[in-house]
Amino acid sequence: MDFLVRLLGGSQKKQAAPNNPQQRLARFRQRYNQVLQTWQKAQNLASDREALGNIRRGFQALTAILNDESRSPAPHMCLQFAAANQIYTAVSKIAATSHDEGMVRDAVAFYNALIDSEEEDFLENDVFAVSLMNFINRTVGSGSMGVGEDIEADIVELLFGIAAKIRLQPEILPVWFTTASSEPNGRLVNQKVDFAGVTQKEDFPLCYQLIDHVHHEGRIGDFARTGLLYIFESASKSMTLEAWIVNSDLPTLMATGLGALYSQLSRKLSVLHPPQNLPIILSLSDYNEMQSTAQAESFFGEDFQNHLVTFLSYLTFWQDVLEHCRSTDVRHTLIDHFQILFLQQLLYPSLLESSDADGGSSVAVLTYLRRILDALDHPELVNMILQYLLALQDYAATSPRAPRSPSAIKRRQSLILLNARDQEDDRLNPSLFNLVDLVLGSTNSRNAQTVGAALKLTTVILGKNHGYALGSLVKVMYVHHKEHYRTVGSLNVELESYLNLAIDIGGEDGVDEAYDSHLKDIQAILESHPCSLKAIALPDAAMKSQAYFDETESSVREVDPHYLLPEDPLSQSLVQLLLTFLTNDVETNLALTETIIGMGSCSQLRLEGWLSVDPADYQFEDMGPEPTNFSNESFRDMLMASRIPSWKSSATPQLLACLQQIQAQVEALRNDISDWDEHVSNRKSAFRFHEEMHEAMKMSTPQQKPRRAPSDTPTPAGSWTPQIPRHVMDNSATPSRSQSPRGRKEALAERTTPTASPAPSRFGGQTLVGSPSRGLSPLPAPQVSKRNATLFSDIDANFAGLKHSEFLKRRIRFRRPAGSQQIEVQLSKYQPPPKDDSEDVVSDDEEGNEKDDIREASLLHIITNVVILQEFVLELVALIQIRASLFREVRFA
Repeated sequence: MDFLVRLLGGSQKKQAAPNNPQQRLARFRQRYNQVLQTWQKAQNLASDREALGNIRRGFQALTAILNDESRSPAPHMCLQFAAANQIYTAVSKIAATSHDEGMVRDAVAFYNALIDSEEEDFLENDVFAVSLMNFINRTVGSGSMGVGEDIEADIVELLFGIAAKIRLQPEILPVWFTTASSEPNGRLVNQKVDFAGVTQKEDFPLCYQLIDHVHHEGRIGDFARTGLLYIFESASKSMTLEAWIVNSDLPTLMATGLGALYSQLSRKLSVLHPPQNLPIILSLSDYNEMQSTAQAESFFGEDFQNHLVTFLSYLTFWQDVLEHCRSTDVRHTLIDHFQILFLQQLLYPSLLESSDADGGSSVAVLTYLRRILDALDHPELVNMILQYLLALQDYAATSPRAPRSPSAIKRRQSLILLNARDQEDDRLNPSLFNLVDLVLGSTNSRNAQTVGAALKLTTVILGKNHGYALGSLVKVMYVHHKEHYRTVGSLNVELESYLNLAIDIGGEDGVDEAYDSHLKDIQAILESHPCSLKAIALPDAAMKSQAYFDETESSVREVDPHYLLPEDPLSQSLVQLLLTFLTNDVETNLALTETIIGMGSCSQLRLEGWLSVDPADYQFEDMGPEPTNFSNESFRDMLMASRIPSWKSSATPQLLACLQQIQAQVEALRNDISDWDEHVSNRKSAFRFHEEMHEAMKMSTPQQKPRRAPSDTPTPAGSWTPQIPRHVMDNSATPSRSQSPRGRKEALAERTTPTASPAPSRFGGQTLVGSPSRGLSPLPAPQVSKRNATLFSDIDANFAGLKHSEFLKRRIRFRRPAGSQQIEVQLSKYQPPPKDDSEDVVSDDEEGNEKDDIREASLLHIITNVVILQEFVLELVALIQIRASLFREVRFA
């Protein structure tokens, strides 16, 4: 019985102790005194394991008491005791001299408990700030003891919390930022400043600790970048901090840090997929025959991806800083350093030194530029990069800008002098060699990887920054007067011509479903294009969206209506690539078709001449005498607009003429190869089956939704908000159409479109344009059930030793004589391929002695490209049709 009484009594004491401030303080002081005694008795704390263990347990007990007290009602006597006796100074010294990671972790937890209590104004205490920063400098600073990444992340998270408090409470900034060189009025005294700026870590050690960790991956980099972001945001609230940043070496450290991360990326790159994980569309081709350079690093390697993600994260951090920083001087100083130290001294020289002959440097530079432009949305950075690399006129120099302070002007002059070179050295002048030269040269390369990288970069520029491409990457002629509209009759003819071409190339199987999918995709692409706002906006709607900064509005390039010049070098390169479509590698064809669709997605680019017939070339047959009376005059106009025109062969659009040549190549294959149409149909069924299985697996596999960070709020479509903090995920997997030749991005397929979208048909005559609904499909549904037994009969020959597989390995030779645009398909007369075909390669042309262009591909590869080609033609049909209605390009009356 006495035992139970003592037990109950002891339990009551333990329950009452935490709620008793006096007893809690007594325990707190006791544990603190034990920590001090153990530390003072230890001769060498770093080697005394027993003392280290006792002190760690003491730190943990102190932290637990503080956390309990913070959740208890006042008075908080332990916190008062900690503040009055400045016990954090002892904790700092003990942890810094222990050289023990566990001790450092416990000390960080103790400091967190003090800060999270939000009492006794620890963050407003000069002694607390000095003590904490001394502890951090000895722990993770230069020449420090060195700790693990998890502990370092905890320390940086602690710094991030302090920066967040400074952002919300600017009055505590002088505690953490002090400069002995400032005058009473808050202005900095002039000092000797070189191009790098003044390094004064003792003035703002918190800021320098953050800048030392912004390049890290994971939590460390995220917290450091966000904390530094808050520091730059606070500069607009403090003139002293603003002037200090302008004159300090922080902008230089940021720019050189970005350059260091870029320099870690491989100089030579291979974008070939690993053979063990090929998408099906690549496995059903000659992709395995492609070889990468031994010195080139794989784009899909884990180490490379980590370096690339870190670089892109830091690049995104730059635009986040420019967005949040409201100080004009600080923002302009950062932009100057980005331009001179990164863009002009590192990025452009890497472009200049790239070569297609060394096995991957051009691929690397083109890929990095694509990822940079794809990641950036900030108008000032995009404007600076593209104007310099494309050698465009500097519109920003003539546009009004906010005035700078004398210190900011001097800082810019120092940077300009740093970048000044002898006038004789014009090697680094973009007017002599720029991004246009690199892209055009790369699209004409014989290296498929180089061609694909150039096309993907071109697609990004045309899609996101179309105004910068006009006159530089794409040669155009602007529309200076009112042009004639295409008529609905010509639209019907053109749609039927392209659709018939698609069916002749790949058959009728699955065309209806594929076209429905492309209608949705194209509508989403057109609606999201930056040039579409003016074309689809209501007449009384605002033509401009709110810009990020007033001074950058004048530098944003407006896109006016324009034509594509027939002699445009980029267009000629695209046509030449299209002519060899059947023998191109699959990734090149996917990139090529995406570039052409991207070019045609600009609402201001007229389709006449390259995709549609110019109305000036219409020829109409004599309809006989017109009826004298019309019940309504508009009926006559509708009748005239619906007439079916014809045109001379010389007026055939360039792209249509090229596709007709490819169709002739396909027809030659069909005439020579038995069961050609069945092979093509089986290949489409294989793609369709694989896509359906992939979708079914996605639907059946439960996917856990990722937890959303507190600051991760949904953003409206089309807007740009800084990523704070967030890893930059690589979502640009290649090939860009996933596992199937249909569809470019999964996100586009989720967009809804009216079910009444009209579609042309080869069976309905000249109808369907403007019809209220399609009703029953004019194309028969695919009979998949008939082919279940032979669905994968033409899967990659590597997987089976059957005679049919050997047949699909058969090599087909395509020969284009020198100086000719016609390609000859050598079929039955070319079996087997000769070992030495040099006599076939050399032309008999006596003038130039040029070589014939001879290419080979397996039948397996060619059939896959035929399926892709049909999908591309259907995309063109959808593009012409959606543009006609969305942009009102066709006259119905």
